[in-house]
Amino acid sequence: MNMQSNRRVLASLIALSMVVGGCAEVQRAAEDVARQSGNPRLAGAIHGAGNVVGSLLPIGYEEESSIGQAMALQVVARYGGVVDQPELVRYVNLVGRAVANTSDRPDIPYHVAILEHESINAFAAPAGYIFVTRGLLKQIRNEAELAAVLGHEIAHVSEKHILDVIQRSKRLAGITEAGLSYATSNPAAFKNVIDGAVKKLLDEGLDQEKETDADTVGEVFAARVGYDSEAYVGLLTRLRDLKGDDRAFFKTHPNFSARIDAVQQTIRAKHLVATGLLLQERFTRMTKRI
Repeated sequence: MNMQSNRRVLASLIALSMVVGGCAEVQRAAEDVARQSGNPRLAGAIHGAGNVVGSLLPIGYEEESSIGQAMALQVVARYGGVVDQPELVRYVNLVGRAVANTSDRPDIPYHVAILEHESINAFAAPAGYIFVTRGLLKQIRNEAELAAVLGHEIAHVSEKHILDVIQRSKRLAGITEAGLSYATSNPAAFKNVIDGAVKKLLDEGLDQEKETDADTVGEVFAARVGYDSEAYVGLLTRLRDLKGDDRAFFKTHPNFSARIDAVQQTIRAKHLVATGLLLQERFTRMTKRI
């Protein structure tokens, strides 16, 4: 699949998001306030803040969206395209939207695609691009399990896990933006940043702490909708039984036992309902062609 085809696939998968203010606008506003204060040292400190990796300004949504789209193109290409079943795709998006509405970032668009791949995995790129493989969808038994999987990926977006990795990357030393403006001024460097982020996401995996965080936060998101909180434990347990407690099976995630323990601790600590909705019949009906 060439880059032009990839872009057509992505264009059919998503609609361009509305642009909101990014890092440049935040930076200029901060500098204006500092200048009006009459304190040149303050103005200088704010102007130079972005030149230190540890003090980088937050990546604005415009930048996040450009990063997410670029990463999504690579994910689609790596995994052989997306499943072309409009009714099924609409269904998983409706479940994803329900979970996202209870998240800490309900105000951004989320787009869920099913990757045409038999491996068992799921991924999230910044700005709400969520991917679930055909192989994983085959292992899911009910809508509550699907909601928990999507909750995990939505948590990666809401907690800005990939953006944190990018922000701390040495590749960004000395710059304040990693998105559209950077892509325009230095597309080769921008591609280098995206390639590094995709390698981290698909090959190396995020820090295990981030994956555990996504499990527990996503579990809360799904439970808020009304889904059974024990459903995710059931899915993780079956996957562990299927392949053993080997991280290489989910090479971008911690081992299953650690994940199950963390989710169970969250259920107890948050007093999540274990008698919520499963919606197995609806899930079976909607995924019968997968």
